[in-house]
Amino acid sequence: MTSPDTPRAPLLAPESDDLLRVVFESAVDFAIFSLDTQGHVTSWNSGGERVLGFTEGDILGQTGDIIFTPDDRAAGVPASERADAIALGRAEDERWHMRKDGTRFWASGLIMPLRDGSGFVKILRDRTEAHLASERLSENEARFRLLATNIPQLVFRCVADGSRTWGSPQWVEYSGLDQPQSLGLGWLNAVHPEDRASTLSAWQAATNTGECYVEHRVRRAADGAYRWHQTRALPVIGASGQPTGDWIGTMTDIHELRELKNRQDVLVAELQHRTRNLLAVVQSVASQTVRSTSSLDSFGAEFSSRLRALSRVQGLVARATESIALRDLIEGELGAHGTASRMGAVQADGPPVAVPTLGAQALGLALHELATNAIKFGALSQDGGVLRISWSVEEIDGGTVVLLVWREEGVRMPDDDRPRRKGYGRELIERALPYQLNTKTDLQFLDDGILCLIRIPLP
Repeated sequence: MTSPDTPRAPLLAPESDDLLRVVFESAVDFAIFSLDTQGHVTSWNSGGERVLGFTEGDILGQTGDIIFTPDDRAAGVPASERADAIALGRAEDERWHMRKDGTRFWASGLIMPLRDGSGFVKILRDRTEAHLASERLSENEARFRLLATNIPQLVFRCVADGSRTWGSPQWVEYSGLDQPQSLGLGWLNAVHPEDRASTLSAWQAATNTGECYVEHRVRRAADGAYRWHQTRALPVIGASGQPTGDWIGTMTDIHELRELKNRQDVLVAELQHRTRNLLAVVQSVASQTVRSTSSLDSFGAEFSSRLRALSRVQGLVARATESIALRDLIEGELGAHGTASRMGAVQADGPPVAVPTLGAQALGLALHELATNAIKFGALSQDGGVLRISWSVEEIDGGTVVLLVWREEGVRMPDDDRPRRKGYGRELIERALPYQLNTKTDLQFLDDGILCLIRIPLP
């Protein structure tokens, strides 16, 4: 039994020293060492050798400043760090350090003064991989910002429901909404009211599809105009292959492209309309030619001639936009019939005037029929015959019309050769032209030749 006077050792002191030593030596991922007041190493654990490469024999008694980079040593960083630890009770740092072999690594360190004032204890951990990963992330973020702020698209970051966390400077300038006004769903204030519901629906569907796509109108702050934009956004996938919760998207101005598509749709519809009309004209030409001819041979010749006339008109229509020069139609038909050899008997005169392409087929075919008749039976078939074609612009009842006069003179035609029934040419002039061009026509068979008056209203 111990006497009350027997001196007692500190309770658990040996065991505590053992525990501290076990912790000190087992922390192999941490360099743990002590320094005296001048910064010389007084103890060194196995983690110090693993992290810094120095063995206990290498480093004991040496200055601990050796683990700092030359630049930091020259700047007095080690001494400053120890002074901060004394003043604040601890000093933390994250910086580059040096291993024994001269290589650098990034470390996070903590230095604290010992309570007895005999020096310091320092704990150092290698954080190079985490630091490099952070630098790569920062570089990627910088690249993203550089790209996002220099491309013409409006770039944004958001979460899965479309609530924005950031908008590029281009977005702010375009929409007039600054960052605070654009955050969350505030950016929707720049979307056309009629397009907001469809925009939100697209974002609701994006959770399931993994992509947001919507076309909507966005207000331009400069002039208040709403312009069509195509918005696309995708979720950001992290290193683990799982979505991070962050989405990145762009808004691209497609206003001109959309208008071009609309114009293309109109052109296609117009082409289909013209094609149907052309087929109807061909069908009508064929039907009328059948009724006006008595044999297959004569049908083939007349039908081919009329199709060529139709083709000439179509060539003019294809090169025109909304109107065709009347002189081009007339001279095209006269030239196609070989009237160049008879041009002394032809007089054509009138001011520059254009007629609508709509209905030009009927007018061209009417001129073809008149020219064909003049060559076969009229002024261009007889010596002394004269064909006078003239046109003028007149104002009638508040509207503008072109009066086209086709007059043949010097034609000797026995009574029994006068037309007894309406052929295709008369049908075309007296019925088709008034229907397609809203013209007024008057076709007369006079004693010395044909007189045809055609009044064409201009838009």
